[in-house]
Amino acid sequence: MIRTLASAARGARPTASPPSVSVVIPCWNAERWIDHTIKSVLDQNYPSLEVIVVDDGSSDDSLAIARGYAPKVRVLTGPNRGVSVARNRGVSKARKEWIVFLDSDDLLLPGTLRMRLDVAEATCADVVVCDWQELIDRPDDAIGDSIKSVDLTALEADTEIACATNVWAPPAALMYQRSLVEKIGGFRQDLPIIQDARFLFDAACCGARFAHSPHVGARYRVHERSLSRSDPGRFWRDLLTNGRQIEAVWHGRGKLSPNQHEALAGIYNQAARGLFAAEHPDYFEAVKCQRALGGQLPLHPSVAAPLARAIGLWGARCVLACVGR
Repeated sequence: MIRTLASAARGARPTASPPSVSVVIPCWNAERWIDHTIKSVLDQNYPSLEVIVVDDGSSDDSLAIARGYAPKVRVLTGPNRGVSVARNRGVSKARKEWIVFLDSDDLLLPGTLRMRLDVAEATCADVVVCDWQELIDRPDDAIGDSIKSVDLTALEADTEIACATNVWAPPAALMYQRSLVEKIGGFRQDLPIIQDARFLFDAACCGARFAHSPHVGARYRVHERSLSRSDPGRFWRDLLTNGRQIEAVWHGRGKLSPNQHEALAGIYNQAARGLFAAEHPDYFEAVKCQRALGGQLPLHPSVAAPLARAIGLWGARCVLACVGR
């Protein structure tokens, strides 16, 4: 369920003091950006704010830059174990009511924490999402033309289905109630590329109430050499793994609903097409998941899978490219 300010008449959370927020910044070799990222948090000038930087074994000057902000910023350090471990470690040390996960190359815009917290208090939400703009990673740090927002209609229709399929926002644009983060149990280490999207789904699975704060509150850096672009096979494999895990969650509650079946079919079809294009052997596992769902298969795996088994993924790609499929 998504809540708006218009639904606040049901009653807001009573508070005797301003709500508090922890900003957790996982950091690995981010010396180019970490200074501006930390400044964007401290410039919020919010009275009840905790900033935690978790350095994940950086080999550049990231750690030294972060430590330069002590004592306003608490800095944790350790060996490189991945962004999920870093975020979870930050949560274990956080002490505030709300948590924002800010990647070390993203930015918060002025006043966003106060606006998100105001919406949280007015709507009794567990997750608050604001709008964002893309920050293109190049020398001039160009700002994307369009303002990005979540699909509020999809969230209202079915929060779980929406978060399993097409609803996503960068961590910088989200704020989670601490009790919800603890209920979810942390970010998953087995989904290294799409762990933030899965966290959002897990929030929905826990019955979280979502609210939209209608302002541009974050800038999300887009890298040309991000993992999803530089290693598409890993990205599509993550998507497949995530789909299988979501299917297990839904099957654990009973028979799949028509909407759940449709959502999973879409996930597996997307993963299969991506893995096929990447010539990744897990393509056959994606097709197997499609078949196991039952129902009519899309044309692509019906043609591509037997062809790939006969002549290999590369050969099948060449043949289908020649015939325009």
